[in-house]
Amino acid sequence: MASWLTGLLIGGIALTAYGVGSVYGTMTMWPKEVRGDLRSGLREGYRGDGTMSEQYLSRAWETTKKLPLEKFGSQPFLKTTGIGIALAGVYENNGKLEQAYQILEQSLNLLQEGTNAASNLRRDLSPEERMRAVSIAYKLGELAQTLNKPKEEEENWLVFSVETVLNVMKAPVVAEVVLTDQDMKSQEVARGIVEELKLPSWVLKHDLAAPFEALGSFYSSTGKVSYAMPLYLQAISILIPPPPQVSSAEDQCRAAQLMGNISELILRTRNDPEAIVQAESWATKGLEVASRGRKSTLVKHPSCEVAYACMLYNLAMIRDMAGDSHSARQLFVSVTVCERVCNAKVRLLLVCAPIRVQAEKFLKAKVTVRGEVGDEG
Repeated sequence: MASWLTGLLIGGIALTAYGVGSVYGTMTMWPKEVRGDLRSGLREGYRGDGTMSEQYLSRAWETTKKLPLEKFGSQPFLKTTGIGIALAGVYENNGKLEQAYQILEQSLNLLQEGTNAASNLRRDLSPEERMRAVSIAYKLGELAQTLNKPKEEEENWLVFSVETVLNVMKAPVVAEVVLTDQDMKSQEVARGIVEELKLPSWVLKHDLAAPFEALGSFYSSTGKVSYAMPLYLQAISILIPPPPQVSSAEDQCRAAQLMGNISELILRTRNDPEAIVQAESWATKGLEVASRGRKSTLVKHPSCEVAYACMLYNLAMIRDMAGDSHSARQLFVSVTVCERVCNAKVRLLLVCAPIRVQAEKFLKAKVTVRGEVGDEG
């Protein structure tokens, strides 16, 4: 799965100035039957005792599955699945990925009726609860890859996530869910649940492009180019919606990376002159979008720096394929800016370094071929 997926959908919500006492002290939104175990499980997790946290949250989860839904009040499925996600997070932190996977499956089942299909989500779910199904299925797809589950299993979860977005929202796909006043109150409840249980941010973030990106990447990696292309196109249309809507710098740079992916897919299927022109058009557009994203904010976004370097590299390779070695060389020289990014952002090294190394190999090879002819400038 592409590296940005983890960056977008994983990450803890930190406990701040309240202190542990206020967060774990009352928890009045939860049924009294699970309140004590939840409080103890979260407290032990905060203290770093994953084993005890696991025990308390496991008991809370088993109790949750037996309680009548009415016990959970408003947004009941956000609360029940929230407990499951909290337990799955502890299992994941403890290195028990298979157990985390199983708990997330059980959590998704709470949102479903009948078979495991997007069309079988419960009809009484709120928009936030439906998006919870998208998030859980997406996470299951990621874990399926990590656990080396059969490819069909990973695909099924990602397809479920995409189909849920398309079928459940029943509205033109946009970058964020548009909420009414009543929905805004529901979202506050959802945020409160996330904060009380210290759930990862992927649980709340309404990132509708991510499932399309992930499934597109899956099909690209399995050689199903004709499946990947429309998914990438859909993701781009979400990340860069038509005016008057605006995109964040990070979303623009994600879209730029996808444009580079489309360019690569075109050349993977054929490399005739027409294909090279099409691929170059997408790569050029990707470089333009990445450049715009970088310039739109004073804050340097790692995703934008990587997207910019990747687009330079893609375009350089295409120019070389087209026989324009001079333009290719100039672009490859520009790619070496990635070295500066890698030094500043160590976690980008695995992405940037191979690009820079390939660019330097190209430049060295061209110098060797020229011999005494000299530098072309």
